[in-house]
Amino acid sequence: MKKTVLFSYQQLSNVGCEIIIRGTVAFLARTFPQYDLEFVVSSYNPERDRALLADVAGVRVVPMQGWKRYLRGFLQKTGLFDSRWVPRFATSEFRRADLFCSVGGDIYTMFGNSIPHDWLGYENFATRHGIPSIMFGANMERFEIVPEADRRKLIDHLKRFKVLAVRDAGTVEYLGSHGVSDNVTLHPDPCFCLRPITTFERRPIRRIAINFTPILTRDFGAPVVERFAKVVEALVGKGYEVSLVPHVYSSEGLPSLSDPDALARLYSALSPDVQAKVLRFEGPISFATVAAALREIDLFVGGRMHGCLNSLTLGKAVCFVGYSRKVRTMVDWLASESPFSVVSQSYGAVPADEIDAAWLEQLIAAHDAWAAADPDGKVVIDTQAYLDSLSARARVAEAVDLSASRR
Repeated sequence: MKKTVLFSYQQLSNVGCEIIIRGTVAFLARTFPQYDLEFVVSSYNPERDRALLADVAGVRVVPMQGWKRYLRGFLQKTGLFDSRWVPRFATSEFRRADLFCSVGGDIYTMFGNSIPHDWLGYENFATRHGIPSIMFGANMERFEIVPEADRRKLIDHLKRFKVLAVRDAGTVEYLGSHGVSDNVTLHPDPCFCLRPITTFERRPIRRIAINFTPILTRDFGAPVVERFAKVVEALVGKGYEVSLVPHVYSSEGLPSLSDPDALARLYSALSPDVQAKVLRFEGPISFATVAAALREIDLFVGGRMHGCLNSLTLGKAVCFVGYSRKVRTMVDWLASESPFSVVSQSYGAVPADEIDAAWLEQLIAAHDAWAAADPDGKVVIDTQAYLDSLSARARVAEAVDLSASRR
């Protein structure tokens, strides 16, 4: 029996968003094996996104409709946006869905003084039309910075989901502090659904990938560029092979979103002799192309959460560079509760304004000592068995009765 799952829109120019879509498809296909699931993804660039997701069974990409921005503007000016929200794609595509799945990493991390009205709109529309809603893969922070009325609206919205499958224990605790707990369960980031088995080979670190993002300059200013440049120069000086690897690009050419632009700024801050020794990622940026680059390195140092997880699940050492609490809670969970705790010597977290070569050298030394203890050995992590031991799939399957749908 065919059933349709509709996703909230994500920019697939962000490899992390592509990972979230792919991982959530894998999670839901495993949760509802009795159904022929069709997954609807909306896109401003449908041809590109169809090509990106061509290898994922059951995905259908639908185009955004440019004229909807005028309707949305009218709804905002008349105060009807929340109650009469409509999607930016064909409304009929939403109405025929059997399940709405809100997906995203930082969507519910409040970076300004406003709640994510569009993501509330998706759930409100689904609720108005009797379509059950779940959330998968979200990180949540900083509710305290929005006005009280908006915070109450946000919390009421979160309580209406059948299940909120959040990606770390810190988020479970944080939601509980805001009175959202009955529909909350833990399931690690969707990235873990994509690599059921991860193998860590015991080899010393020689090749290091550096990821630098506009988020870091936004939050820490120009000094963080100089800090990273000193790290790169120190690593090159010690004989490491260093490459600059992006994880997000901007379809609209916006420097505020583009890792390549941020990496170019970092590259320009390097001395000419170091520039000559640093490798730079070239070509299209996607889950497949970035994963191919990451397979060739030993250590990933980056500010993109999904760049870090992409590397970790490939069996690489990782330095999670922090700009919010999510990095600390993710690494704490990895080291204490996850199956990756057995390789905790090979990853760590450091705030972006504190990272230096000495910190990285400590991480490298810990990893290399572990590698040298058994040079021919390896550690195999059965991630799928761990995921299957969690309650998230059972919670979703119990809360969402797809057989009841008559769409």
